[in-house]
Amino acid sequence: MASAHSGAQPALAPGLARKIMETRTEAPEVVGSLATLSDFFEDNSPAARRRLRSTIENQGVRINEQFLEEAQGVIKMLDVVQGDLDSLSACCESMGASLAGSRSAAADLLHDTDKLQRALQVSETRSQLVGRFLEQYQLTPSEAAALQGEEMGDAFFQALAHVRQIHGNCKTLLRTHHQRAGLELMDTMGSLQEAAYERLCRWVQQECRELSEADAPEVNPLLQQAAAALRERPVLFKYCAEEVAQARHTALFQRFIKASRAGAVALTRGPRPIEVHAHDPRRYVSDMLAWLHASLASEQEFLVSLFGDDSQHQQQNGSGSGGGGAAAAAAAAAEMGVGGAADGGAPTIAQLLDAVFESVCRPVKVRIEQVLMSSPPPLLCFRLTQLLAFYLATVESLLGAGSQLAEALRSSRAMAVRTFQEGLRQRGDKLLRYPPPPPRDLAPPPQLLEGAQLAADLIASYEQSFDPQQAEGQQAGVDDFSAVLSAVVDPLVEMCARSSEALNPTAASRVDEGSHLDPTDQRVYLVNCLFVLASPLAGHECALAQAQQLHDALEGHVAAVVGAEVARTLAKCGLAEVAARLQQLQDQGQPAAGDPSLELPRVGAAMRTFFARLSDPAMLPELPKLQVPRLKAEAIQRVLQSLADAYAAVHAALTDPGSGYPAAEVAEAVRHTPAQVRTLLGVV
Repeated sequence: MASAHSGAQPALAPGLARKIMETRTEAPEVVGSLATLSDFFEDNSPAARRRLRSTIENQGVRINEQFLEEAQGVIKMLDVVQGDLDSLSACCESMGASLAGSRSAAADLLHDTDKLQRALQVSETRSQLVGRFLEQYQLTPSEAAALQGEEMGDAFFQALAHVRQIHGNCKTLLRTHHQRAGLELMDTMGSLQEAAYERLCRWVQQECRELSEADAPEVNPLLQQAAAALRERPVLFKYCAEEVAQARHTALFQRFIKASRAGAVALTRGPRPIEVHAHDPRRYVSDMLAWLHASLASEQEFLVSLFGDDSQHQQQNGSGSGGGGAAAAAAAAAEMGVGGAADGGAPTIAQLLDAVFESVCRPVKVRIEQVLMSSPPPLLCFRLTQLLAFYLATVESLLGAGSQLAEALRSSRAMAVRTFQEGLRQRGDKLLRYPPPPPRDLAPPPQLLEGAQLAADLIASYEQSFDPQQAEGQQAGVDDFSAVLSAVVDPLVEMCARSSEALNPTAASRVDEGSHLDPTDQRVYLVNCLFVLASPLAGHECALAQAQQLHDALEGHVAAVVGAEVARTLAKCGLAEVAARLQQLQDQGQPAAGDPSLELPRVGAAMRTFFARLSDPAMLPELPKLQVPRLKAEAIQRVLQSLADAYAAVHAALTDPGSGYPAAEVAEAVRHTPAQVRTLLGVV
């Protein structure tokens, strides 16, 4: 059946078959067409396939009819829209015609409006320019009221600053073609400015009078601002500054008198009156100077807080034209004296302080002079001198070397120096006029001990005090103190020399018969005295010259004591003449054996006596009156060394073949070698 059915199927045309075979079934359009076909082609029979074309065409007709039905509604709506558009177009044409008519009718009005707008812009620009001009060249009513009112506050200073600004702006006008307006405005502002400054000056003076009664017044910021503003008028500022200085001048004097006599109120537990310590000159003067120093610091703080620091104003002045010359002039004036401007300029803080402290210069100077006129001891005078030097340097650093307070302290210090030097001179003259007699034990006299203690105290006071020259590394301070030490030490040395003349057997002022005096006592006494005097000077840089002089003199006297003790010991043994004669013959080149005084038995006996004498410890030199253990030990050691050297020299001369002595006889006469003698004496 299948074959029959296949045979009954009609064959396709060759072109159609080829076209079907070439069709790509996977193409999107083919797939879409087949999918659409499946929606309405449900029966896949041969008859249905034969009617496929008609089926597709019928489906297309149905779709077109459906589209036409739907399009009828749209066409009707479009007709309605077209009618509306026609009506709208007619309205627009009517409005355009009406607008054109209105525009032609309002052309003049628009022209006038544009002209008025341009005029308004010009007026606004002019108004802004006038406002700026008034702001730069006129005061507001509130500012004018602040300048002329009674109250002093921030509004016044702002108005004053505005006046200064306007006055400066007028100078700009003078460089333009508006010179007349500039001159008129400058004259008006100048009058307002001067009136404001005068009113400000009176207010500052009144405020400063009220502040003058307080010990440590606090300056309110408004007063500081007023003082700073017055610096623009140096003359007015000078009046105010002098008023303040005068008020503080009187108040400082009253406070000094109160501090000197009354002190603080008992309930406050403050410092006691300065004059309570009048019995203690050092404390009295120190308290006065300390009070001055504290007052100087507080017054400087007050004036700086009120008027400002000079260095800041110099920098401000130096930043403007000609500032370098002003600063240089101020620096030159400061080197010459207290520093500051010329007579017509604003006073400096140093000048004001100098004027304030002028009130206490004389009272302080008189009180210090009263202390010095009471003839205080030299040490106290020296300490007062150092104290005054310290405060003088402090005052000079703050007020300048030419200030009145510095002059008063300098004069007081000069008087203290004169009193000190006069005290030393009188003390030295008294010691030289009445030199003390030497004690029996040759100990230093009390006057020397007192003088040595004075030298030690002076050195300690000098090293502990603040000397400006010493602090700056200058040699002048050391040289001045060296002269002071010389004024103390030299009379003591001369006193010791005159006192020791009583121990000189050949002197007319000897204390005993010359035959009873030990020739070395004078030297021993000087050694004891000079050592006591040199001890406090040793190790101090400020006393190097005097210490070296005393050391050299001490060494000379010790050498003389050693030489005398050696000569005495050799003379007792008979070896002194032998040694001297041997040395003389050696110098002349003659043999010692031919000299009758140098016979070998005699020389040998002297050498044996020497050895025997030194073998007894009781016979060794002890120098009992030499009271310095170290010097005594050194002197004894030097004596023993010299004795050993003398024995060795005699022994060498005897054993020398050139002396003419037979060696066997020398060995028989001289039984002890120099080495044995050194061992006996304990010298190396």
